[in-house]
Amino acid sequence: MAEKYGTVPPKFTKAWWGYFWDYYKWHVIITVAAVVIAAVTIVQCANRPKYDMNVIYAGHMNYSDEEIEKMQNLLSEYIEDIDGNGKKSIFFQPLMFSDGAGNEEYDYAIQTKLDFTFTDDYTFVYLMDEVEAKLYIQRKSIADTFENVNKYAADTSAEVLRSEDGTGYAVSLKDSALLKENGIYCDDLYLLVRVNNENDEKNTQSYEDALRIAKELVK
Repeated sequence: MAEKYGTVPPKFTKAWWGYFWDYYKWHVIITVAAVVIAAVTIVQCANRPKYDMNVIYAGHMNYSDEEIEKMQNLLSEYIEDIDGNGKKSIFFQPLMFSDGAGNEEYDYAIQTKLDFTFTDDYTFVYLMDEVEAKLYIQRKSIADTFENVNKYAADTSAEVLRSEDGTGYAVSLKDSALLKENGIYCDDLYLLVRVNNENDEKNTQSYEDALRIAKELVK
């Protein structure tokens, strides 16, 4: 709660509204931003085309439309046709942070949107730059969110980002043969695989596909 100075004006008077804005404007801005992002995300989820898998990028790299399409087509080779429509398709969603002065509300909204994806169906592959990956690895809930890298990269020689207890959760893809051969930027790119907390058949299949993709990416 904001610390109060001076006398608080009577509620809902002109002076009180000025006082309220001075002390609580960031609370209001952040709350409104979170509500707007939540509403937009719900609408997008309801209206967007269905895919067999969603792949999330979180970081500061601005991937071109060509790279996004290339990534989608490349990774779709390693998944199953979960929705049974005769086509294997991946939705690559870039969530880009600014970190610029004056863009705090925007970055907060992007972070909120990223956190919302942890409850999405068919969403297990996460690609992050080093800054974002390290932020997540520092979270106390990391073991409940992402898999130990031994699940898909036990023998890798690539750099692994580890939590305080030594468990690895993110693998560097800077030497990924698959991405390099296809001209996709990966110098500052880390792979994380979300834990599967769903018991239904389709999400389980998507999770298995995610592990298959992960094993191909770390080669």
